[in-house]
Amino acid sequence: MHLTAREFRIRYQSAVLGWLWALVPTAVRFVVLAIVFSILLTDPGPDYLAQLAVGILAWNWFAVGVASATTSASDRRDLLTQPALPRQVLPVISILTDAFDYLAGLPVLLVIIVIDTGDLPATAVLLVPLLALQGCLILGLGMAASVADVRWRDSRRAVELVLSVGIYVTPVFYTGELLSEKASWLVDWNPVAALLEAQRDVLVRGVVPGPALWAGLTAVCLGALAGGWTLHRRSSATFLDFL
Repeated sequence: MHLTAREFRIRYQSAVLGWLWALVPTAVRFVVLAIVFSILLTDPGPDYLAQLAVGILAWNWFAVGVASATTSASDRRDLLTQPALPRQVLPVISILTDAFDYLAGLPVLLVIIVIDTGDLPATAVLLVPLLALQGCLILGLGMAASVADVRWRDSRRAVELVLSVGIYVTPVFYTGELLSEKASWLVDWNPVAALLEAQRDVLVRGVVPGPALWAGLTAVCLGALAGGWTLHRRSSATFLDFL
């Protein structure tokens, strides 16, 4: 937690707006997409602005978290020389620092939901376990990508490319309800899409996701964490040899 707080302070200490920069990119993206797609989509569906805000904030944490965890070993190679510090801490610091950015934007998200829908449903408390699952997924993928980045610097470029394309095949600025039957697989087989739709269920629609969805998300997210953590632990001993 000390290293995470230090990272958060360093990230914004030289900026005039300080930690408000945690909100600015998300807010700008929300305004632009809200204007563009409100015009392009003839029938975006009820509570579109609230659902758009949920998608943007969740995707921003996922994309930035995976990207920063990917380069965590290279960016903090000085910490790799500390024998008392477990090397698995490095991607964890990245994920938690980006989680603070998400938490900084959460009050704004809740205000948008209340304004757009007129209410905040009681199911909103289920956002906590969903965010925990999302954090596990981000950390697992980031740890695996970090191992690849240490060995092949092309890996970070590949991750950036996948994330830049991934926003279009994930229901961020549209909802799963707008997809046709032919395109429904984008939600069915995409764990990030399932997480976004589940967050919209509990925050906007006031619906509790079914047990099958909870079981599937738990298995996928914890499985990704276990796989990424194991790979990182087995490979981290040779990080300095490559760096």
